[in-house]
Amino acid sequence: MIDGAEPLTLGPARLWRRVSERADERPPVLLVHGGYHGAWCWSDWMERLAATGRTAAAIDLRGHGGLPQSEAFITAGFTEMTDDVVAAIDTLAAPPLLVGHSIGGLLVMLAACRRATAGLLLVCPSPPGNLPGAATVALVPENAPVPALTAAVARTRYAPHLSNAAAADLAGRLCAESPRLLNERYGLRIAVDPAAITVPTHVVEGGRDDPERHPPGQDAAIARFLGGTHQRLDDAPHNLMMGPGWQDWYDAIWTRADAVFA
Repeated sequence: MIDGAEPLTLGPARLWRRVSERADERPPVLLVHGGYHGAWCWSDWMERLAATGRTAAAIDLRGHGGLPQSEAFITAGFTEMTDDVVAAIDTLAAPPLLVGHSIGGLLVMLAACRRATAGLLLVCPSPPGNLPGAATVALVPENAPVPALTAAVARTRYAPHLSNAAAADLAGRLCAESPRLLNERYGLRIAVDPAAITVPTHVVEGGRDDPERHPPGQDAAIARFLGGTHQRLDDAPHNLMMGPGWQDWYDAIWTRADAVFA
């Protein structure tokens, strides 16, 4: 449940839409979450976007955000979840500005190769497999969904700025993840053709991101790879869209983004 947003079933996925009472002519914004998360992680951003006249939508990818995880979930990878993003794009009235966080960043790169978009805003994105210098991460077993992260791991990896109680609340909202999706990302199996992405692209780096999965310099390299712009927020964690400080990071990101996508 996302306050003020209406759900729309998209096959195995779900889209939450929030239309501003004073919506302007700017492209709609489609927000795509990363691993273990759901559309709920964008609730604060959706509220702010609507308050500034933007139509915003956030997707629950299949098996996320409380959606059921079928037996096929363990084999759902980037192909299947990009299909979910494309299905969401097809419901919108105009080509959207795609916002992707973490694994969601790589998903929106792939979706932009298949549909017209207004631009890409990549927040602490996972790297394409063909990014020069990208490093692999240890693979996970593929015989079962990967359990949701504990509060301690979630706080370390995603949100060191949260209190213990807030980290426990975050962990309680995370879901188990598809091992296929994780291993395709960790094993650098998903390539992106930069020539196929012809829209403005802005990449945001959190200075306090998890160095194993998002080492320093990786986000700047993604920006160069895609011919986009790069912005580093020194004190921002991986989950910079929630918890203390999110409003300041939001303002810093969208001040730059509004110029990039003008």
